[in-house]
Amino acid sequence: MNWIPSIRNCIVLLLIMHLENIKAITSLSFSEALSLKKVNATFTSKGGHSGECVDMKVVNLTNDQLNIKLEAGDKLMAEDSTMQNIFITHTDLIALAPKGTKLKTVYGFCCAVTKHSPQKNIHFSFFKNTNAKELKLATFMDTHRSIDESALQHAIWVVCNGEDAAGIYAEDMTEVQDLKKLVAEITGKPIPWYTKKFDRDSTGMLVRRALQLNAIMHFDLLQASEVTIVIKDAKDNTMKIPMQEKLLERGHYDVEYNWETNMIAPGTYYARIYSNGQMIQEKEIIL
Repeated sequence: MNWIPSIRNCIVLLLIMHLENIKAITSLSFSEALSLKKVNATFTSKGGHSGECVDMKVVNLTNDQLNIKLEAGDKLMAEDSTMQNIFITHTDLIALAPKGTKLKTVYGFCCAVTKHSPQKNIHFSFFKNTNAKELKLATFMDTHRSIDESALQHAIWVVCNGEDAAGIYAEDMTEVQDLKKLVAEITGKPIPWYTKKFDRDSTGMLVRRALQLNAIMHFDLLQASEVTIVIKDAKDNTMKIPMQEKLLERGHYDVEYNWETNMIAPGTYYARIYSNGQMIQEKEIIL
């Protein structure tokens, strides 16, 4: 008797039975999983408005293995309308066993600048963001996580809340140049030639008073000249003199200076460069 076919058939049958017992693995976005009622999720504030500021609990309601993708750009809306909403900036992949539960921390930033920082233990609801401009910013932030958090936060306020783009500030400004270019592309507005360091209150909320202005003025001299750089107000009063009658040789110059502005009244000011007493450049500053 030939037992080989019978053994082969038994092996095939066992493999089929094994495969039937393997639970299906379903991959979904977070919004899809919620809308299909495959998961239940709760979002609870850790008591802050940036970084790892929200605790998330996700429960798999199905008998299947679920792979859920929490996407950068989606938002968490505070149940208390006086509290800030959170703009998610880090994509997170969540593997859920059948009927399993997973605890995770959500990374994001405030996207409602005029509201208060979320208090600890307040709850959020999930919001699927479809705003193309905001999603473009989120994608950039997800892949550039080393940029200074204060610069990232202000960029969100510019795109989501229309704040002053000059406030995209970091101690090392070279690391935020690509971020500033992207924000200009998204908003369709040029980034100011200067940068303003804004104040924050004790809860991290933006105070629309610039503490300091950082500026770089670029100019060329066709011959050796005495150069003066001065900042004037609208009435031609001198506010600051970053450079006074300094003899410079012919060539190209990039002159950087800071202006402490926390006690300066809001308004329009003018940065001017003089060469041998003649103005060769004027730029507008808005405080």
